[in-house]
This record gives sequence, structure tokens and C-alpha cells, in this order.
Amino acid sequence: MSRNGITKEGNRKERVYLCLKDLTKSINFNIGVLGFDSTYISDFLNIHRTGVSRELNNLVRDNRIIKVMGKPVLYLDKRGLEEMYNINLHKNIFPNSNSLIKLLDNKPSIESNIEDLNKEIIDESKEPHSIINNRDEIFNEIIGWDDSLKKQVNQAKAAILYPPNGLHTLLLGPTGVGKTTFAEIMYKYSIEVGTLKENSPYILFNCADYAGNPQLLLSHLFGHVKGAFTGADKDKKGLVDSANGGILFLDEVHRLPPEGQEMLFSLIDRGSFRRLGESESNHKANILIIAATTEDVNKSILNTFLRRIPCVINLPNLVDRSLNDRLKLVLDFFTVEAKKIKLPLTISAEVIKLLLIYDCPGNIGQLKNDIKLISANAFAETVINNGNHVFIDLPQISSRFKDIIFTLDSKRDDLNNIFIINAISEVTINENDDNELENILLDSSYKTEGDFYENILKKSREYFVQGKSVDLIKNEIALEIENYFSKNINRNKNKYSDHKEDLIAKIVSKDILDSIEDIFEEFKGYLEFEVDKKIVYSLALHVETLIGKLKSGTQKYNSDIKFDKKSNEYIISQRIKERLEESLNIVIPNEEAIIISIFLAAVKETKKEDYIGVLVIAHGESTATSMANVANELLGVNHAKAIDMSLEESVQSTFERVLDKVKEMDNGRGVLLLVDMGSLTTFSQMITDNTGIITGVVKMVSTPMVIEATRKAMMPNVNLNTLIKEVNSMSQYIGKSVSNSKDDIEIKFNTEKNNSYNSLLCVNEDKFLDALEQTTTFLNTKKAYNLLNEILNNITDKLNIIQNDGLTVKFLFHCLSMLERVIKNGALEYKNFRKVKDSKANLFELVKSSFQDIENSFGITIPDSELTYIVELLDIHIEEAR
Repeated sequence: MSRNGITKEGNRKERVYLCLKDLTKSINFNIGVLGFDSTYISDFLNIHRTGVSRELNNLVRDNRIIKVMGKPVLYLDKRGLEEMYNINLHKNIFPNSNSLIKLLDNKPSIESNIEDLNKEIIDESKEPHSIINNRDEIFNEIIGWDDSLKKQVNQAKAAILYPPNGLHTLLLGPTGVGKTTFAEIMYKYSIEVGTLKENSPYILFNCADYAGNPQLLLSHLFGHVKGAFTGADKDKKGLVDSANGGILFLDEVHRLPPEGQEMLFSLIDRGSFRRLGESESNHKANILIIAATTEDVNKSILNTFLRRIPCVINLPNLVDRSLNDRLKLVLDFFTVEAKKIKLPLTISAEVIKLLLIYDCPGNIGQLKNDIKLISANAFAETVINNGNHVFIDLPQISSRFKDIIFTLDSKRDDLNNIFIINAISEVTINENDDNELENILLDSSYKTEGDFYENILKKSREYFVQGKSVDLIKNEIALEIENYFSKNINRNKNKYSDHKEDLIAKIVSKDILDSIEDIFEEFKGYLEFEVDKKIVYSLALHVETLIGKLKSGTQKYNSDIKFDKKSNEYIISQRIKERLEESLNIVIPNEEAIIISIFLAAVKETKKEDYIGVLVIAHGESTATSMANVANELLGVNHAKAIDMSLEESVQSTFERVLDKVKEMDNGRGVLLLVDMGSLTTFSQMITDNTGIITGVVKMVSTPMVIEATRKAMMPNVNLNTLIKEVNSMSQYIGKSVSNSKDDIEIKFNTEKNNSYNSLLCVNEDKFLDALEQTTTFLNTKKAYNLLNEILNNITDKLNIIQNDGLTVKFLFHCLSMLERVIKNGALEYKNFRKVKDSKANLFELVKSSFQDIENSFGITIPDSELTYIVELLDIHIEEAR
């Protein structure tokens, strides 16, 4: 086979064989290549891996090639290996790489090679096209090497390693996607793996530089002889001479004229070329060509030239890269700028969000330049103000990205599914910061339920390796589950984004994913819960990681762990383990069955919905319903139920309705009654006596109490008595409470009633902030929340009015939305606002002066029309309070 690649003539089976034959001829044990897998061959031939695998197995049956079992399965040309080492192989299937090595080790002709190989081998199932001593880590310099560019990186490695001198490569992609950087990394990789010598040249030539003068372009590239054209007064070598023994990178190759492309034919086919003006002499050159273009190759490049470039790599647009990649790029570019300006650089989370999703037609190049310009402007502002710390906030760049700000709403879910940007307000980069920044924004725990399952597996393994007992591990996992439900009730509970699925599909091999899906389908009748994608992908990620650790020998277990092998979870996990071993051709340690069983038990626990019921009962037409609705809305659930008792309704009628409701709500763990006063406080004991259902009652119900009770009631490890204790201890609203169970347990607490809504914010600030964040896209919610609370306290103090829960909720939600509108330059209009302004002049001036601090803090001016809405909100509350 020539370096131009396999020809398309001949059937598929022969193409596969010829490819493996040529690969085997140049196999180099010294760098740890033990064979070639179906994926490796598939990349070269552009044949689907399934088809390649089928033909390889056919060739094994024909006794033409060698098959080495393992993960992955490796192949070699049998006759080629026999001739190479002067040996007759009586079998062509080997159980592992070591068995083949031992056989070859008996031949003195390869003694030195085998000795070197044995020193290099880390694991017999190492991927054949990866370098054992981690030389391929040079590709880690490219952001996305293990994500959006994983396929492209593998193609590049294959092109460099392909015998005898690599494959000529064409890089495709629009301006700014990183083609030049990618080509340079390919050169560095070839040096690292030894396909090029350390001092081999790397020559870059942009064909567009001389596109207006084809003769000068060809002279620059190939050289010329004296008299070749006007002005050619002496012989001159070209870049092809300079690149001999190395790599020639031709950027914008579509600007190379047809005659220039044709002059490359001889260089590619025969390793020879002529300088401009020569008719007989031929010069030799051994060059690997990497070309790049932004154009449609079918329209701008000769087909005869394209046929000589066997490896074509498409580099994606920035918009097609993952948000994970884009985040790393943003942080990387800001880090570069921080090192240049030699001052601490603080970027608000809002700015980072914008840079993650704005339309960037110039791709990575434009993103880099935009960040450079943003940083330069902020630095100039700092210098002018004699500052020593550079700050970049949204108001500073809003004019430049005005149109983009309005697209943030549609992207919020994507951002929340991957990053914890809403949990921080800013990122500070110091001059010496390098790799720590990703940890600030990458979700280190979990945002979705799928992330939670992945974390459960990770924690189980960590505890297991530490030697903790199974009972202790279960307790630790139970606490993890409780913490998850405490903090994540309303956050992406039933959601697993398409982006997340796409991301995992890139990380986990299809074989593993298919195997996990088949196993769960087979065992679904044995499981006590429904298996969804979150569970499948989490276990698939676990298995993918496990295989990597088993290969490298880094997975350790504590052999003293004891486990009940008769438990249902263990029996199922053992069968899962066996099926994985069978389908993936691997050996999984028995300890993994325990880890998987703990995972299954944790999943079963999270799938339970036998929560303690929460029933709000209060006098009034809609008092109870309103409080339950607020709690459900804030928590993103529909768990709190309500019964409103009108003043005309009899106690007996209300009791019967409550009795029916409790029967409907009870899941076996009881129902908590939250009541306001009077006879309603006696219902709990009567219901328990009547039905046997465990009930409890808390008096003096309020909205924050309902929120807290609902949140706690949905935790898997809380019983009714504990729920009453915690609601009482965490709420300053509550007076006395009573719990009535079959055991006639009575609990009494004396707490102080307090009508300040601040108790909700103290008790449940994190949850309240979570709810507020759902209404914002890029606003620093916590910062705005603190400022708005100060403003409201100031206003209510000066007006001498009570700040109750209704006012606080309305004020915070309205003002957060208002701030976003103002920053987006989309303030609301208010018809006849001047009339309200004049009639409520004192209140208007109070509001206007109170909001000055927040205007200064966010660098905005709030229009009078927006302030009028706040005046109206406050005025209604004042009237109701009279």
C-alpha cells in the first residue's frame, strides 16, 4: 500500500486485510503497539466499525490473521508476523497479549524487542494505537481532546502513526476553529512518538499570501532556477526543500492554483519535485503534508489532489462544541489576559454566561479576540482610576453585546444542566492561576438526578476502598440522599437534557451503553423501581471508568468487606456483573457487585414517593390554598394540599372533608396537619382514633411554616415526630404542636411567635434563593437579593408599616425581574405614570432614593415608569394594612 492509503478497488474483506497487512509490517513493539483494533482500521477505511469487525472475524476463520483477546480485541497479519520473526504460528487466536509475547519471546531474533516491550507494557489490554509511556498527552493541550474533538484527535493520532511515514491530512473547518493549532499539535505528537526526529522541520505556508501572483507563490513553495521568470536572477530553494524530513502545513490550500496542486502530485506519489523553470532535474523530499481550507473542497480543490489526501479531519464550529469545551476556552483566554496585565482579574458570572452562549461567527479566534478586547477595556478603566484590581461586569459590556443579552433566557436550562454558575457571583483569576478555574464553575456535585446517581456510585466506591463496613456505607449514602432531597427538590427533578445525553454518548462507548440498556431491560421485572435514562447513563459511566482503572491497575479494593450475599440487591447486581463480563469480554472483580448493589439500593430509596403528607387547614375563603400554592411553587412540587374553612361552614363538615383528604393522602408514613387556630387543632387526635393513620398537628400555620414542612416531608429518612420537631425548632412562627400516633405520643414545644418574614429567609434562605434564581437568567441573584432586602427594610421602617410575607415575596420577585429588564434595556412602560408620581409624591421620592444604592451597584438607571410599579405595589399594601 502506498502512503496515499488503501484504494477503493476490491471487496471490503480484502481492503480490511490489506490495511492490517501494511500495519503489521511496521509494527513497533518499542512504543508499545501490540496490535490494531477494529476502530483503528475503521477510521482509515471509512467503513463502519461493525462491518470491519465482521470482516476481521471472517479473516480469523480463514486463518489469515491473528486475534488477541482482551479489551479491545487486537488483530495482526499472521503471515506478516511469521515472516518478520521467522516463526511458524500453529494457532491464530491468543487469550491475551502476554501469551503472544511469550511465544515470540522464544525467538532470539526479537529478544531485544521483546525485552523493551516487557519494560513498556503496563496492561495487556492497552489500546493499540495509544503510546504506553503517555506520549500522546501532547494532544491534551487542545481543549476538547476528550470531548467535542475526541474523534478528530483519534484521527490525527492515526494519521501520524500510520506506516511508513504517516498519512497526508486535510483539515476542514471555517475560519477560527483552530486548524493551525491542530496542525502544530500533530507535528509535536509526531516528534513525541518518534515518527519524526526531534529537530525535524515544521514549515507553515499560507497560500493566500501570494494568491494574487501564482508564479511567485509556486516559486516560494517549490523554488526556482535562474531565468525561470522575470527577476529570477539566481537559483532559489523553496519551502519544500526546507520541509524535507518534516511536515509542511499548507493553510488556505484552496488558494493554491491548479498547476500548483498538480506539482504536489509528484511530491506525494514519488517523493520528488521540480523547481519552477526546471524540465529534467528531480529533487527528492520526504515530507508529510497537512493542508487546511475553509472552503468546500469539492468546488475549490482538484479531485485528483483530494484522492491523494487519505485522511480528512473536520473541525467543528464553536457553536457545535460542548458548553464544557466553551467554558474551558473562556477561562483559558481570561487566564492568558490575567498573566499579561499582571493584576487580579474578576469576571462576573453574568459575563461568563454571556460568553458561553453568544453567537460567535468567527469561532475560537473571535472568542479570543473578544475576551482580549473586554479585558483591555477593563484594564484601561482600572488604570485611569488608579486601581489595582480589574473587574469585568455585565454593564461594562452590555452595549457591545446588547442584542445577545436577549437570548440568555432560552439558554438558561442548558447552562443550569452543566454548570453551577448560579451558585457563584464572580470568578477571580490571579496571575499565577492555571488549572484550578474549571472547578469553580464545573458542577462538582450534581445538578440533575442523573448527576446525583453518578455521585452515589462514586461515593460508594470511595467508601468501599476506604474499608468501611457495608452498614456504614449505607448510612453514609442515606445521608447523601437526604442532603440531595434537602437541596434539590425543585431543581431539574424529572429532567435529563438532550445535551447531557449527547455528552455522555461521547464519553461512554456504544458497546457499554448498549450492554447496560439490554441488562436493565432483561432484569426490569426483578427491580422494585422503574429504570430511566438517568440510571442507565450513570451506571454506564461507572463501568466505563471502571474499565479504565482496571486496565491501568489503579482500582483497589478492601478484601475484608462483608456483605449479605442473600440480599435481593446483591443477587441482581451479581447477575448484572456476569452479563457485563459476557457482553464486554472483561473480568469484573466481585467487589463491584457490592458497589452496584449499594447503588441499586440508593436508587430504590430515591424512587420512593411515600412521603409524609402535608395538609394545610385554615379559616377563610382561600387562606390555606394560598399558603399551599406558594410552598408548592417555591419548591417546584405539588405536595402540600389545602382545605379552606369558610366562616359559615360547620366544624363537623370541615372535619369530614379533612378525614377524607387524610385517607387519600396517607402513604403509610402519616400526615402532618398545619392549622391556624380554634377547633382545627383537635382534628389530629380524632383522625388517628378514627382511622389508625398516624397524624400530627402544628398550630399557628404560616406560609414559611408550610414551605419548611413540605420540604422536610419529602425527605426519605424523616418520620412524622422528627418532622414536627424540626419544623418547630426552625420556625419562629410556631406556637404549640401535638403529634398523635398509634402509640399516643405527644410532643409539646413552646416557641415565640414572630410576624417578621425574615424568619422564612433565615430558615429557608437557600431554598428561597433557589426559587428566586428560577426567575432570573444572568442577574447575580444573591447580590440583588441582599440589596433588595435592605431597601425593603428601609422603606417599611420609614413608612412604619409591617413587613409581612406577602409583601416580601411580591417585592423580591417583582424587583428581580425589573433589574433584569433594565439591564437588558427593556424597561416596562406605565401609562399615566406621572399622575401616580404626582399623587404619591412622597412615596415616590422615598422609593427613588432607596433604589440609588442598587443603581450604583449594578451601574444602571431605573426609569421612573418602573419605580411607579413599585410605588403602586407598596401603596396597595399600605391600604390593606389600614
